[in-house]
Amino acid sequence: MNGLKRLSGAKDVSQDDFSAGVATFIVTFDAAPKVKMADIRKEVGKYKLDQVKMKFTTDAPEGDKVGDLTLKGDEQLKELGALKGKKVVLSGVLTEDDKGAQTLALSKVAEAK
Repeated sequence: MNGLKRLSGAKDVSQDDFSAGVATFIVTFDAAPKVKMADIRKEVGKYKLDQVKMKFTTDAPEGDKVGDLTLKGDEQLKELGALKGKKVVLSGVLTEDDKGAQTLALSKVAEAK
């Protein structure tokens, strides 16, 4: 989907999967993305946006925030706390409330290699 290449900071876009009428795309960024869900919806256009999964590497945060992004997931936050001071890879599903606040429901936390 060429529209996703227009997202601020997008370096590359590739289609990961397509089955049963559902396409999965991967957008790679050079730096931590500051993209809002509204930006993604705009570029997706007439297609239905089912969910946005995010995976990124960062320094382990002190609390439940990475920039403006709020992290949630009790078990994963405990794992994250144990990795304090290290580079970590965070994965999860991104959501946005009606005021534009974004939350990442963590599905996996791992030390970066």
